Amino acid sequence: MMKSKLGIIILICMIALFGCSKDKNVKENVKENEYSVQDAINAFESQNLKLVPFGMTGTIPTLNNVIPEMNSVEDVATVDHSDPEFVYFYIFNTEASRKSGVKEFNKEMKNAKFTTYPFLYEKGNILTIYWAKSKEKPLLNEQIKSAIEKL
Repeated sequence: MMKSKLGIIILICMIALFGCSKDKNVKENVKENEYSVQDAINAFESQNLKLVPFGMTGTIPTLNNVIPEMNSVEDVATVDHSDPEFVYFYIFNTEASRKSGVKEFNKEMKNAKFTTYPFLYEKGNILTIYWAKSKEKPLLNEQIKSAIEKL
């Protein structure tokens, strides 16, 4: 009788330990996919891209109830700073929320007429939209791709 009680207690402890360790791994995976605006800024700076905060004008382009951080972006070597391109950082609470925001963006842009062209970059909980002046040859596309990969 004593051996069976001891066996049950050991079994319960093992189940509890296994359950806790599994939760810890799930929480760590979630943390790996959480990025902040500062993380994005640091990644952009590592690619010699200069970001300048840009105020909101007109309708605020929210996605899934998230307001973006809007910046003008240019290559540090750019000579003409008078006509910059723009980048929006949407920081969602979760990766699933970001995916929902992308669907919302695509739905809103389905019939839009563009004077600048959106290029979307997704990683973890962050959506970056680069508004390029050229659809065929976006000036900063490769640098932005590299920045997002470094997150």
